[in-house]
Amino acid sequence: MKTICCILLFALTLLPLGTQAQIIDSIKDELKNSGSSDGNNSGGGEEWFWFDLFFNLGFWPTYGLLFGFENEPAARYLEFNDYPYADGENGLFLPLDWEGRRVRTQVSAHIQSNEDAVYGGYFQAKFSPNRYLTLDLNRLQLFETLEDQPDDHFSITNFNVQINRVRHSKFHLWWGGGVMLMNGDQLYGGPAMSGGFTWFFKKPLSLHAETQIGWPNGVFARQHQARMQVHLDRFMIYAGYQGFKVGSVGVPNWALGSGMWF
Repeated sequence: MKTICCILLFALTLLPLGTQAQIIDSIKDELKNSGSSDGNNSGGGEEWFWFDLFFNLGFWPTYGLLFGFENEPAARYLEFNDYPYADGENGLFLPLDWEGRRVRTQVSAHIQSNEDAVYGGYFQAKFSPNRYLTLDLNRLQLFETLEDQPDDHFSITNFNVQINRVRHSKFHLWWGGGVMLMNGDQLYGGPAMSGGFTWFFKKPLSLHAETQIGWPNGVFARQHQARMQVHLDRFMIYAGYQGFKVGSVGVPNWALGSGMWF
């Protein structure tokens, strides 16, 4: 079968240019006549079948994963818990039609180190004006100890508008986009994407992971973390991993920090 196909393709390349022009003319004629046809186009049903198949198996599932599926409870029917595990069971969001809070603010900060010469601190503030959107501002400030020289410094700042895509009482997942800024000796910026989740699997614990991906000055960069969190009423403490990579240079770090909701 492969041999036959190769022979046919080779034969087509030997056709004169006039034949190619006739094919193009035929396509033009099809387009011109499509508006005046009586609807008895034998190929129309098959073409609409593939078009419908794409929307049902490609577009709509992708749209649903990003923005929501049909008949999925809207964000306005869900409210925030006062703080994770405030009721003893649920995480950041409450079950459907439970009364709670409509606006949420979270702040967190940690120190980090690669156990060598690089160390620093991270600060993050998240504000949710409603249950659907979150504004995320975070900054990573890094220092490097150098022999016989002052410490070198570098910072990464991200601002993202995020969609709270999964708003389950035990699981929260989000994605968004914004801008990434890097500042060392010069300031560089570029578009960025972000995403992450928090799994409130058992009081007082939760598992949190998130990533920031950007292209400041056209250079691919990423910043990611994974941590185990212990919730102490409105406060939490956490420990985990914080890593970043700019171009081909990457540095892994341990992190230890705390946060609160209000």
